[in-house]
Amino acid sequence: MGRLTKREHARNHRQTSGALTVENGSSTVRRVIQREHDGTRWELQPDFAPLLDEVLKSPGELMKESPVKRVSRRQAGGKTFYIKRYLHRAVPLRPLKFLFKATQARREWELAQQLDARSIPIVRHVAFGERRTWLGVQESILVTEGFDGMPVAAAPNVDLAAVLAFVRTMHDQGVLQEDLHPANLLMRLEPFELRLVDLDGTRVSASLSAEQRRKNLALLRVFLPVPVPREIEEHSRDLRKQLLHERSRRCLRSNREFAAERHGGLKWQVRLPFINDSVRQVLDGPDKFLQARATLLKAGRTSTVGKGDGVVLKRFNFRKVENLFKDLFRPSRARRAFRKAYHLELAGIPTARSIATADWRFCGFLIRSHLLMEEIHGATDLTKYFREGGKPKPGLVQDAARLIAKLHDEGFSHRDLKESNLVISGQGKIYLIDLDGVTFVQSMPDGRAALELARLHRGVAKYPAVTAKDRIRFLLTYYRARNIRRLPRVPESA
Repeated sequence: MGRLTKREHARNHRQTSGALTVENGSSTVRRVIQREHDGTRWELQPDFAPLLDEVLKSPGELMKESPVKRVSRRQAGGKTFYIKRYLHRAVPLRPLKFLFKATQARREWELAQQLDARSIPIVRHVAFGERRTWLGVQESILVTEGFDGMPVAAAPNVDLAAVLAFVRTMHDQGVLQEDLHPANLLMRLEPFELRLVDLDGTRVSASLSAEQRRKNLALLRVFLPVPVPREIEEHSRDLRKQLLHERSRRCLRSNREFAAERHGGLKWQVRLPFINDSVRQVLDGPDKFLQARATLLKAGRTSTVGKGDGVVLKRFNFRKVENLFKDLFRPSRARRAFRKAYHLELAGIPTARSIATADWRFCGFLIRSHLLMEEIHGATDLTKYFREGGKPKPGLVQDAARLIAKLHDEGFSHRDLKESNLVISGQGKIYLIDLDGVTFVQSMPDGRAALELARLHRGVAKYPAVTAKDRIRFLLTYYRARNIRRLPRVPESA
């Protein structure tokens, strides 16, 4: 059996007296009823056919909505159903392409038949519809039956052995879910049952190779601590880094958490949960905020930083004429920092959370850019802390070591790792700030890590309060956190 992809739209369908028998190779999967309803051609499971009108007419509850997809929950016949509508007409010319290949709804519908034939527990698919005109497929619809379970990701106690057994059963049946994560697995506790939901990304084959199985388990291990061999666990760590890096791109797109908004003549990319009246005032006049309302933390040639009203605004100023042309082809420093902060947050590295970013361009040339961040209350950088007589308590030293170890383990390099870029909050928690020098390299070379630690060491060694014992404690904690024995020595001149 080959991959169920878009080009597999052509199936062997055989219609007999209003019913449709779906053929899958040499095996017949199931009989479905074919019906025309308000310009939509439907394929229906026989027991659901009498409920179609009632489900479509019920008011329902909107669960998810985007310009091209809408998901709602409906009640009919004492049961719950979910309707997923793909609005192809919302994108110009998109309906035409589905005259030549399968829609997402059709692919899921046909996959459901295949998985059902292999006895893979899934959320039951009861109906599929398409509305076609001479301009193409305007809309495709998928109806599934409700299942009184919760995503494994939200379950308080997950039976990891049961999840692993479920996935291995899929593999034994030649089923590969390439988007395997806990949100695509539903779990019911009493009686216990697991089901696969959202079949997009599923492949069905005669059998799976050992490598396909290992990669799929590594993906599952990213989200759930299922017991796997060490080789798979190591691959899972690398895969997690790649996924987080890719996921960080969503902060620059429009979705449930991020969106583009216009304020004060600028187009801001904002983080929706953080937007309130106080933040809007800053967005409406960032320069006015820095001049009149903010407490200035830095007023340099390259950047201006001010805090107030629970936020910190950093304005990246115009620096070099040659940058005018470079900035035509690259994101602004503020936009890069906006994504870096979100990426670090996803990786669990403490830093100020980004709220909004905007560029001011003239005829396409970047003049300045802005980054708005959440304030770290009571923050004091280590330079000021040591200068004012602060002492490196053991807990502080170890927290700093764990933060840097986490930074390196998650694949980040910091070319400007110095004490002034580490701050202590009023609650005593340590954070990383000033992300200009942060780069995602995925796998941190030992030599590079040693150079960065040496730079930090030179920075703190000039303070008498930092003793040799503190430096040894930092290094040992860093090694333990990264599960390594040592790093290469760095020459004094490096």
